[in-house]
Amino acid sequence: MYCPFTLNISPMERLFLINFEKDPDEIYIGFEPQWFDDVSYGTGLRIIAWRKNGYIDVYQQPGLTKEDKIDVAAKGLADTTVSPMINARFSVTTSGVDVAFAFEDKAGRKVEVEVVEKSQKPTKPFSLLAPVGSSSANPSSLPVYLMFKFDFVRRANTDVTININNRTHKADTFPFPLNGSRVYFMRYSADTFLVDWCPAQSQALKPLRGEGNNLYGPNDTLYELIEQENCPAFTRISSSRKNHSFVAEFHPPFPEITHITDNTFLSGEFVLGSDESAGVVRGTYEVSRSGEELEVTLNPSGGWEPRPRALFLKFLFKTAKIFRQWPKTYLWTAKIKFSEGAPPFMESKWTRI
Repeated sequence: MYCPFTLNISPMERLFLINFEKDPDEIYIGFEPQWFDDVSYGTGLRIIAWRKNGYIDVYQQPGLTKEDKIDVAAKGLADTTVSPMINARFSVTTSGVDVAFAFEDKAGRKVEVEVVEKSQKPTKPFSLLAPVGSSSANPSSLPVYLMFKFDFVRRANTDVTININNRTHKADTFPFPLNGSRVYFMRYSADTFLVDWCPAQSQALKPLRGEGNNLYGPNDTLYELIEQENCPAFTRISSSRKNHSFVAEFHPPFPEITHITDNTFLSGEFVLGSDESAGVVRGTYEVSRSGEELEVTLNPSGGWEPRPRALFLKFLFKTAKIFRQWPKTYLWTAKIKFSEGAPPFMESKWTRI
């Protein structure tokens, strides 16, 4: 049994976005601290430094896995620098975010950042699909990056320091109050669940493991089968990490590729989801076979369907259409070739449409 759909789950634990685009540095317009705590990936802080020219630099602590390619956002990775960042921290409490880091950038300049919320009012976090994929010029996957315990940094009772080369920069502010508070355009997730759906690849497919209707693939992903017109078909694909699960469902179920006969064309819908509060991404699939070649396409044409409860979130997601519509611009195309005595070979890619 073979299936063309795969997924990867990031070991990232927390995420913070610090924007100062209205008061930019000569190189950078924002920083994105990311916290990891994983046996295989490592423990520590990674800083995505957003450049004016659309690329990103990465500054990360020793011990973390070094990524050669980061193309989920912007134009992609420029440089990666390993820095000790002594006394760096990233925690989230009921009062809000507490983040600090310092490093020397690749131009030899000192960067110091500290953001500490001290409000006595408890936060009111929510869940959303991060629109990070909206800025990716050459995506290699569909970034289903779910932000749980997500909130904006309140301006009252918050200490903010953004200092680059002895110049202080002002953090961007949000144009209207949220939850009755004036806020910065700084936002964080205390519980990230980042899924790369169908990463691009060019290789032979690996057969699924197990027997019966529940099979397993790479990264212990579960593939659930049913019989459909005397043909096995995938109805559900799922995987999990810690407290969260990711599920892809197909309607009608997607046929197992080696059972698709010549001159066949099929289409249907798929739904990508996780926890109830995060909503779902809907789309369509098509599959056709001509001779010894199979072509599959996925388009998240339905976009993201949020499920907000608070009135301000309903207003935010309705007015800021980028949250809901960016997945519609993604298209996955895969060509699978069959050869006798060899596993199917697949070449797949994502494009923006």
